[in-house]
Amino acid sequence: MRAVVLGGSIAGLLAAQALTDHVDEVLVVERDRLPEGPVRRPGVPQSAHLHALLSRGLREIEQLLPRFAADLAAAGSRVFDFCADTAIYNPSGWGVRFPSPLKIHGASRLLMESVLRERVRAHPKVVLSTGRAVVGLVGDTTTVTGVRLHATPAPVDADLVVDATGRGSRADHWLAELGCPPVPQAVVDAHVGYASRQYDIPERHSADWHACYVQLAAPHRPRGAVLAPIEGNRWIVSLLGVTAHRPTRAEDDFLDFVRSLPTPAIANALTEATPLTPVVTTHTTGNHRRYVELAHSQPTNLIRLGDAVCSLNPVYAQGMSTAAAGAALLARCCRAQRHGTDLARRFHRQLAHITDWAWQPTTAGDLSWPTTEGGPPTPFQRLIIRYTHHVFAGATKSPHVQRSVLDVLHLLRPPRSLLAPSTVTHTLGSHLRAPRTGAHRG
Repeated sequence: MRAVVLGGSIAGLLAAQALTDHVDEVLVVERDRLPEGPVRRPGVPQSAHLHALLSRGLREIEQLLPRFAADLAAAGSRVFDFCADTAIYNPSGWGVRFPSPLKIHGASRLLMESVLRERVRAHPKVVLSTGRAVVGLVGDTTTVTGVRLHATPAPVDADLVVDATGRGSRADHWLAELGCPPVPQAVVDAHVGYASRQYDIPERHSADWHACYVQLAAPHRPRGAVLAPIEGNRWIVSLLGVTAHRPTRAEDDFLDFVRSLPTPAIANALTEATPLTPVVTTHTTGNHRRYVELAHSQPTNLIRLGDAVCSLNPVYAQGMSTAAAGAALLARCCRAQRHGTDLARRFHRQLAHITDWAWQPTTAGDLSWPTTEGGPPTPFQRLIIRYTHHVFAGATKSPHVQRSVLDVLHLLRPPRSLLAPSTVTHTLGSHLRAPRTGAHRG
Protein backbone atom coordinates (compact mmCIF):
# COMPACT_ATOMS: atom_id res chain seq x y z
CA MET A 1 0.00 0.00 0.00
CA ARG A 2 1.38 3.41 -0.99
CA ALA A 3 0.55 6.76 0.56
CA VAL A 4 1.45 9.96 -1.30
CA VAL A 5 1.90 13.09 0.80
CA LEU A 6 1.70 16.37 -1.08
CA GLY A 7 4.05 18.89 0.50
CA GLY A 8 7.35 18.41 2.32
CA SER A 9 7.01 21.09 4.97
CA ILE A 10 6.28 20.49 8.65
CA ALA A 11 2.69 19.25 8.17
CA GLY A 12 3.70 16.95 5.31
CA LEU A 13 6.71 15.52 7.12
CA LEU A 14 4.64 14.80 10.23
CA ALA A 15 1.92 13.19 8.13
CA ALA A 16 4.52 10.97 6.48
CA GLN A 17 5.86 9.87 9.86
CA ALA A 18 2.32 9.21 11.10
CA LEU A 19 1.68 6.83 8.20
CA THR A 20 4.87 4.76 8.43
CA ASP A 21 3.31 2.11 10.69
CA HIS A 22 0.31 1.66 8.41
CA VAL A 23 1.50 1.56 4.78
CA ASP A 24 4.31 -0.06 2.83
CA GLU A 25 5.64 3.16 1.33
CA VAL A 26 5.20 6.89 1.92
CA LEU A 27 6.12 9.10 -1.02
CA VAL A 28 6.47 12.79 -0.11
CA VAL A 29 6.19 15.04 -3.17
CA GLU A 30 7.60 18.55 -2.74
CA ARG A 31 7.81 21.35 -5.31
CA ASP A 32 11.00 22.79 -3.81
CA ARG A 33 14.35 21.08 -3.86
CA LEU A 34 14.82 20.50 -0.15
CA PRO A 35 18.11 21.78 1.25
CA GLU A 36 20.51 20.16 3.63
CA GLY A 37 20.33 21.91 6.98
CA PRO A 38 18.40 25.03 8.06
CA VAL A 39 18.37 26.94 4.77
CA ARG A 40 15.57 29.15 3.40
CA ARG A 41 13.62 27.96 0.36
CA PRO A 42 10.98 29.57 -1.88
CA GLY A 43 8.08 27.43 -0.73
CA VAL A 44 8.24 28.72 2.85
CA PRO A 45 8.46 32.52 2.53
CA GLN A 46 7.19 32.93 6.10
CA SER A 47 10.24 31.17 7.52
CA ALA A 48 11.94 34.51 8.18
CA HIS A 49 9.32 35.33 10.82
CA LEU A 50 9.00 34.11 14.37
CA HIS A 51 7.58 30.60 14.82
CA ALA A 52 6.70 28.88 18.06
CA LEU A 53 6.15 25.20 18.72
CA LEU A 54 3.68 25.22 21.59
CA SER A 55 3.43 22.63 24.35
CA ARG A 56 0.66 20.67 22.60
CA GLY A 57 2.60 20.62 19.35
CA LEU A 58 5.80 19.42 21.00
CA ARG A 59 3.91 16.71 22.87
CA GLU A 60 2.29 15.42 19.67
CA ILE A 61 5.57 15.39 17.75
CA GLU A 62 7.22 13.48 20.58
CA GLN A 63 4.55 10.80 20.17
CA LEU A 64 5.43 10.46 16.49
CA LEU A 65 9.18 11.01 16.85
CA PRO A 66 10.46 10.24 20.33
CA ARG A 67 13.39 12.45 21.45
CA PHE A 68 12.60 15.11 18.87
CA ALA A 69 12.89 17.74 21.63
CA ALA A 70 16.32 16.41 22.58
CA ASP A 71 17.42 16.55 18.93
CA LEU A 72 16.18 20.13 18.66
CA ALA A 73 18.07 21.13 21.80
CA ALA A 74 21.21 19.40 20.55
CA ALA A 75 20.93 21.40 17.33
CA GLY A 76 21.03 24.65 19.31
CA SER A 77 17.51 25.55 20.41
CA ARG A 78 17.16 27.42 23.69
CA VAL A 79 14.71 25.77 26.09
CA PHE A 80 12.84 27.94 28.57
CA ASP A 81 9.67 28.12 30.67
CA PHE A 82 7.09 30.00 28.62
CA CYS A 83 5.16 31.14 31.69
CA ALA A 84 8.10 32.16 33.87
CA ASP A 85 10.51 33.41 31.21
CA THR A 86 8.21 35.22 28.76
CA ALA A 87 7.17 38.77 29.64
CA ILE A 88 3.67 39.12 28.16
CA TYR A 89 2.16 42.60 27.89
CA ASN A 90 -1.48 41.75 27.31
CA PRO A 91 -4.33 44.22 26.63
CA SER A 92 -4.52 45.03 30.36
CA GLY A 93 -0.83 45.08 31.31
CA TRP A 94 1.92 42.66 32.27
CA GLY A 95 0.78 39.11 32.88
CA VAL A 96 2.00 37.52 36.09
CA ARG A 97 4.93 35.13 35.77
CA PHE A 98 5.67 31.99 37.74
CA PRO A 99 7.25 28.55 37.17
CA SER A 100 5.24 26.14 35.02
CA PRO A 101 5.69 22.98 32.93
CA LEU A 102 5.05 24.93 29.70
CA LYS A 103 8.46 24.45 28.14
CA ILE A 104 9.17 25.99 24.76
CA HIS A 105 12.11 25.80 22.35
CA GLY A 106 13.57 29.06 21.09
CA ALA A 107 14.45 28.05 17.53
CA SER A 108 13.99 29.33 14.01
CA ARG A 109 11.44 27.75 11.70
CA LEU A 110 14.37 26.70 9.53
CA LEU A 111 16.03 24.77 12.35
CA MET A 112 12.82 23.06 13.46
CA GLU A 113 11.99 21.94 9.94
CA SER A 114 15.56 20.82 9.26
CA VAL A 115 15.70 18.62 12.39
CA LEU A 116 12.28 17.19 11.57
CA ARG A 117 13.21 16.55 7.92
CA GLU A 118 16.34 14.62 8.87
CA ARG A 119 14.43 12.44 11.32
CA VAL A 120 11.62 11.62 8.88
CA ARG A 121 13.75 11.03 5.79
CA ALA A 122 15.80 8.51 7.78
CA HIS A 123 12.78 6.19 8.00
CA PRO A 124 13.16 3.32 5.49
CA LYS A 125 9.55 3.61 4.31
CA VAL A 126 9.76 7.33 3.49
CA VAL A 127 10.87 8.58 0.08
CA LEU A 128 11.24 12.31 -0.56
CA SER A 129 10.66 13.29 -4.18
CA THR A 130 11.72 16.93 -4.52
CA GLY A 131 11.55 19.50 -7.30
CA ARG A 132 8.24 18.07 -8.52
CA ALA A 133 5.02 20.09 -8.71
CA VAL A 134 1.61 18.46 -8.32
CA VAL A 135 -0.86 19.56 -10.99
CA GLY A 136 -3.90 17.38 -10.28
CA LEU A 137 -5.50 14.24 -8.95
CA VAL A 138 -6.67 11.08 -10.70
CA GLY A 139 -9.90 9.34 -9.67
CA ASP A 140 -13.52 10.26 -9.11
CA THR A 141 -15.79 11.66 -6.41
CA THR A 142 -15.34 8.60 -4.21
CA THR A 143 -11.71 7.54 -4.62
CA VAL A 144 -8.40 9.11 -5.58
CA THR A 145 -6.23 6.63 -7.46
CA GLY A 146 -3.21 8.76 -8.26
CA VAL A 147 -1.48 12.12 -8.47
CA ARG A 148 -0.51 13.99 -11.63
CA LEU A 149 2.89 15.73 -11.65
CA HIS A 150 4.18 18.49 -13.90
CA ALA A 151 6.07 17.26 -16.98
CA THR A 152 5.41 13.63 -16.01
CA PRO A 153 3.24 11.68 -18.49
CA ALA A 154 2.06 8.92 -16.18
CA PRO A 155 0.39 9.65 -12.83
CA VAL A 156 1.83 8.37 -9.58
CA ASP A 157 -0.42 5.63 -8.23
CA ALA A 158 -1.68 6.11 -4.68
CA ASP A 159 -3.88 4.21 -2.24
CA LEU A 160 -4.01 7.18 0.12
CA VAL A 161 -3.30 10.87 -0.57
CA VAL A 162 -2.57 13.54 2.03
CA ASP A 163 -2.79 17.19 1.03
CA ALA A 164 -0.30 19.15 3.15
CA THR A 165 0.44 21.89 0.60
CA GLY A 166 -0.41 24.74 2.95
CA ARG A 167 -2.32 27.99 2.50
CA GLY A 168 -2.05 27.80 -1.27
CA SER A 169 -3.61 24.33 -1.55
CA ARG A 170 -5.16 23.62 -4.96
CA ALA A 171 -7.15 20.63 -3.71
CA ASP A 172 -10.50 22.40 -4.14
CA HIS A 173 -9.73 23.02 -7.81
CA TRP A 174 -8.45 19.48 -8.37
CA LEU A 175 -11.53 17.97 -6.71
CA ALA A 176 -13.83 20.15 -8.81
CA GLU A 177 -12.17 18.61 -11.88
CA LEU A 178 -13.19 15.20 -10.53
CA GLY A 179 -16.78 16.36 -10.09
CA CYS A 180 -16.79 17.00 -6.33
CA PRO A 181 -18.98 19.84 -5.01
CA PRO A 182 -17.37 22.85 -3.31
CA VAL A 183 -16.31 22.62 0.34
CA PRO A 184 -17.84 25.23 2.71
CA GLN A 185 -15.23 27.84 3.63
CA ALA A 186 -14.80 30.83 5.93
CA VAL A 187 -12.30 33.71 5.90
CA VAL A 188 -11.60 36.07 8.80
CA ASP A 189 -8.85 38.52 7.96
CA ALA A 190 -7.82 41.34 10.31
CA HIS A 191 -5.23 42.52 7.76
CA VAL A 192 -2.30 42.15 10.13
CA GLY A 193 1.16 42.77 8.69
CA TYR A 194 4.53 41.50 9.90
CA ALA A 195 8.09 42.74 9.70
CA SER A 196 10.92 40.62 11.10
CA ARG A 197 14.66 40.66 11.45
CA GLN A 198 17.32 38.97 13.57
CA TYR A 199 19.73 40.52 16.08
CA ASP A 200 22.64 39.27 18.10
CA ILE A 201 21.95 39.00 21.83
CA PRO A 202 24.13 41.61 23.59
CA GLU A 203 26.41 40.32 26.33
CA ARG A 204 25.09 42.99 28.69
CA HIS A 205 21.43 42.08 28.23
CA SER A 206 20.16 41.79 31.81
CA ALA A 207 16.36 41.64 31.65
CA ASP A 208 14.84 38.83 33.72
CA TRP A 209 13.05 37.32 30.72
CA HIS A 210 14.10 35.28 27.69
CA ALA A 211 11.24 36.40 25.44
CA CYS A 212 8.94 39.41 25.36
CA TYR A 213 5.50 39.59 23.74
CA VAL A 214 3.61 42.88 23.39
CA GLN A 215 0.16 41.85 22.26
CA LEU A 216 -2.18 43.70 19.94
CA ALA A 217 -5.28 45.04 21.69
CA ALA A 218 -8.37 46.10 19.77
CA PRO A 219 -9.38 48.77 19.16
CA HIS A 220 -6.87 51.09 20.82
CA ARG A 221 -3.53 49.27 20.37
CA PRO A 222 -2.94 48.31 16.71
CA ARG A 223 0.79 47.71 17.17
CA GLY A 224 2.63 44.89 18.88
CA ALA A 225 5.83 42.86 18.70
CA VAL A 226 7.50 39.65 19.79
CA LEU A 227 11.15 39.16 20.67
CA ALA A 228 12.38 35.60 21.24
CA PRO A 229 15.71 33.76 21.34
CA ILE A 230 16.71 31.33 18.61
CA GLU A 231 19.79 29.23 17.94
CA GLY A 232 23.18 30.88 17.49
CA ASN A 233 22.79 33.37 20.36
CA ARG A 234 20.32 35.39 18.29
CA TRP A 235 17.02 37.12 18.79
CA ILE A 236 14.28 37.17 16.22
CA VAL A 237 12.02 40.21 16.44
CA SER A 238 8.66 40.27 14.66
CA LEU A 239 6.65 43.50 14.54
CA LEU A 240 2.85 43.28 14.23
CA GLY A 241 0.51 45.96 12.93
CA VAL A 242 -3.14 46.15 11.87
CA THR A 243 -4.21 47.79 8.56
CA ALA A 244 -2.63 51.28 8.38
CA HIS A 245 -0.22 50.34 11.17
CA ARG A 246 1.38 47.41 9.33
CA PRO A 247 5.16 47.74 9.53
CA THR A 248 7.24 48.39 6.43
CA ARG A 249 10.47 46.79 5.24
CA ALA A 250 12.38 50.07 5.57
CA GLU A 251 15.22 49.56 8.01
CA ASP A 252 14.92 53.08 9.42
CA ASP A 253 11.28 52.39 10.33
CA PHE A 254 11.98 49.22 12.31
CA LEU A 255 13.26 50.75 15.55
CA ASP A 256 10.84 53.67 15.26
CA PHE A 257 8.02 51.12 15.27
CA VAL A 258 9.50 49.36 18.32
CA ARG A 259 9.76 52.68 20.17
CA SER A 260 6.09 53.38 19.45
CA LEU A 261 4.95 50.35 21.47
CA PRO A 262 3.17 50.94 24.81
CA THR A 263 6.13 49.54 26.76
CA PRO A 264 9.84 50.23 26.18
CA ALA A 265 10.87 46.66 27.08
CA ILE A 266 11.77 45.53 23.56
CA ALA A 267 13.23 48.90 22.57
CA ASN A 268 15.51 48.80 25.61
CA ALA A 269 16.63 45.27 24.78
CA LEU A 270 17.60 46.30 21.24
CA THR A 271 19.56 49.38 22.29
CA GLU A 272 22.92 47.60 22.05
CA ALA A 273 21.87 44.75 19.73
CA THR A 274 23.34 44.51 16.24
CA PRO A 275 20.95 43.63 13.39
CA LEU A 276 22.04 40.53 11.46
CA THR A 277 19.47 40.31 8.66
CA PRO A 278 17.43 42.59 6.43
CA VAL A 279 13.82 43.37 7.33
CA VAL A 280 11.33 40.91 5.81
CA THR A 281 7.59 41.63 5.63
CA THR A 282 4.38 39.74 4.92
CA HIS A 283 0.68 40.58 4.77
CA THR A 284 -0.57 37.02 4.29
CA THR A 285 -2.06 36.50 7.74
CA GLY A 286 -5.80 35.88 7.32
CA ASN A 287 -7.61 32.95 8.90
CA HIS A 288 -8.97 30.59 6.22
CA ARG A 289 -10.88 27.45 7.11
CA ARG A 290 -12.20 24.71 4.84
CA TYR A 291 -15.00 22.77 6.52
CA VAL A 292 -14.09 19.44 4.96
CA GLU A 293 -16.07 17.58 7.62
CA LEU A 294 -19.27 19.17 6.23
CA ALA A 295 -18.53 18.45 2.57
CA HIS A 296 -20.46 15.92 0.50
CA SER A 297 -19.12 13.51 -2.13
CA GLN A 298 -15.49 13.71 -1.12
CA PRO A 299 -13.00 10.91 -1.85
CA THR A 300 -12.75 8.50 1.05
CA ASN A 301 -8.95 8.28 0.79
CA LEU A 302 -8.02 11.98 0.56
CA ILE A 303 -6.80 13.53 3.82
CA ARG A 304 -6.29 17.28 4.25
CA LEU A 305 -3.93 18.43 6.97
CA GLY A 306 -2.40 21.58 8.43
CA ASP A 307 -2.88 24.88 6.61
CA ALA A 308 -4.53 23.03 3.72
CA VAL A 309 -7.53 22.67 6.06
CA CYS A 310 -7.20 25.69 8.31
CA SER A 311 -4.61 28.46 8.15
CA LEU A 312 -4.51 30.77 11.16
CA ASN A 313 -3.29 34.29 11.81
CA PRO A 314 0.37 33.65 12.74
CA VAL A 315 0.17 36.16 15.62
CA TYR A 316 -1.32 33.35 17.73
CA ALA A 317 1.55 30.95 16.89
CA GLN A 318 -0.72 27.90 16.67
CA GLY A 319 -0.19 26.76 13.09
CA MET A 320 2.63 24.25 13.59
CA SER A 321 1.03 22.85 16.72
CA THR A 322 -2.36 22.28 15.09
CA ALA A 323 -0.56 20.55 12.21
CA ALA A 324 1.25 18.32 14.70
CA ALA A 325 -2.01 17.50 16.48
CA GLY A 326 -3.59 16.66 13.13
CA ALA A 327 -0.73 14.32 12.21
CA ALA A 328 -0.96 12.54 15.57
CA LEU A 329 -4.70 12.18 15.00
CA LEU A 330 -4.03 10.65 11.58
CA ALA A 331 -1.84 8.01 13.21
CA ARG A 332 -4.57 7.20 15.73
CA CYS A 333 -7.24 6.99 13.03
CA CYS A 334 -5.07 4.62 11.00
CA ARG A 335 -4.56 2.38 14.03
CA ALA A 336 -8.33 2.27 14.60
CA GLN A 337 -9.10 1.64 10.94
CA ARG A 338 -10.30 -1.84 10.15
CA HIS A 339 -11.67 -2.79 6.75
CA GLY A 340 -13.97 0.21 6.30
CA THR A 341 -13.55 2.98 3.75
CA ASP A 342 -14.41 5.89 6.01
CA LEU A 343 -10.88 6.95 7.05
CA ALA A 344 -11.08 10.46 5.58
CA ARG A 345 -14.56 11.10 6.92
CA ARG A 346 -13.69 9.97 10.45
CA PHE A 347 -10.41 11.86 10.40
CA HIS A 348 -11.90 15.16 9.26
CA ARG A 349 -14.74 14.98 11.78
CA GLN A 350 -12.29 14.50 14.63
CA LEU A 351 -9.89 17.07 13.20
CA ALA A 352 -12.68 19.65 13.32
CA HIS A 353 -12.64 19.50 17.13
CA ILE A 354 -8.89 20.16 17.21
CA THR A 355 -9.29 22.97 14.70
CA ASP A 356 -12.05 24.55 16.80
CA TRP A 357 -9.68 24.93 19.75
CA ALA A 358 -7.52 27.25 17.67
CA TRP A 359 -10.12 28.77 15.32
CA GLN A 360 -12.52 30.04 17.98
CA PRO A 361 -10.17 32.26 20.01
CA THR A 362 -8.15 33.32 16.98
CA THR A 363 -11.11 34.55 14.97
CA ALA A 364 -12.77 36.09 18.03
CA GLY A 365 -9.62 38.10 18.65
CA ASP A 366 -9.38 39.21 15.04
CA LEU A 367 -13.07 40.12 14.89
CA SER A 368 -12.41 42.62 17.66
CA TRP A 369 -11.06 44.93 14.97
CA PRO A 370 -13.83 46.83 13.14
CA THR A 371 -11.92 46.59 9.84
CA THR A 372 -11.74 42.78 9.86
CA GLU A 373 -12.96 40.99 6.75
CA GLY A 374 -15.44 38.25 7.68
CA GLY A 375 -17.21 40.29 10.35
CA PRO A 376 -18.94 41.72 12.18
CA PRO A 377 -18.91 39.38 15.18
CA THR A 378 -22.14 37.72 16.22
CA PRO A 379 -23.79 38.78 19.52
CA PHE A 380 -22.33 35.68 21.19
CA GLN A 381 -18.86 36.49 19.87
CA ARG A 382 -19.18 40.05 21.17
CA LEU A 383 -20.04 38.62 24.59
CA ILE A 384 -16.96 36.38 24.49
CA ILE A 385 -14.79 39.32 23.43
CA ARG A 386 -16.03 41.39 26.39
CA TYR A 387 -15.43 38.52 28.80
CA THR A 388 -11.93 38.02 27.37
CA HIS A 389 -11.08 41.60 28.38
CA HIS A 390 -11.86 40.63 31.98
CA VAL A 391 -9.74 37.48 31.62
CA PHE A 392 -6.73 39.48 30.43
CA ALA A 393 -7.15 41.85 33.35
CA GLY A 394 -7.28 38.86 35.68
CA ALA A 395 -4.11 37.46 34.12
CA THR A 396 -2.19 40.52 35.34
CA LYS A 397 -3.00 39.61 38.95
CA SER A 398 -3.95 35.94 39.25
CA PRO A 399 -1.58 33.05 38.43
CA HIS A 400 -4.64 30.80 38.06
CA VAL A 401 -6.12 33.01 35.35
CA GLN A 402 -2.80 33.49 33.57
CA ARG A 403 -2.17 29.74 33.50
CA SER A 404 -5.70 29.19 32.16
CA VAL A 405 -5.05 31.67 29.35
CA LEU A 406 -1.72 30.08 28.49
CA ASP A 407 -3.19 26.57 28.50
CA VAL A 408 -5.68 27.70 25.86
CA LEU A 409 -2.91 29.39 23.86
CA HIS A 410 -0.84 26.19 23.99
CA LEU A 411 -3.87 24.11 22.86
CA LEU A 412 -3.84 22.11 26.07
CA ARG A 413 -7.39 23.09 27.01
CA PRO A 414 -10.37 24.22 24.91
CA PRO A 415 -11.43 27.89 24.88
CA ARG A 416 -14.55 27.03 26.90
CA SER A 417 -12.25 26.16 29.82
CA LEU A 418 -11.97 29.91 30.45
CA LEU A 419 -15.61 29.70 31.56
CA ALA A 420 -14.84 27.07 34.21
CA PRO A 421 -16.20 28.17 37.60
CA SER A 422 -12.74 28.34 39.18
CA THR A 423 -11.40 30.54 36.37
CA VAL A 424 -14.47 32.80 36.42
CA THR A 425 -14.13 33.16 40.20
CA HIS A 426 -10.45 34.07 39.97
CA THR A 427 -11.12 36.40 37.04
CA LEU A 428 -13.80 38.35 38.86
CA GLY A 429 -12.04 38.17 42.20
CA SER A 430 -8.81 39.56 40.77
CA HIS A 431 -10.53 42.90 40.18
CA LEU A 432 -10.88 43.26 43.95
CA ARG A 433 -7.23 42.59 44.72
CA ALA A 434 -4.19 44.76 44.32
CA PRO A 435 -1.69 43.77 41.60
CA ARG A 436 0.75 41.07 42.66
CA THR A 437 4.38 41.94 43.25
CA GLY A 438 6.39 41.18 40.14
CA ALA A 439 3.51 41.47 37.72
CA HIS A 440 5.37 44.19 35.83
CA ARG A 441 8.80 42.77 35.16
CA GLY A 442 9.21 43.59 31.49
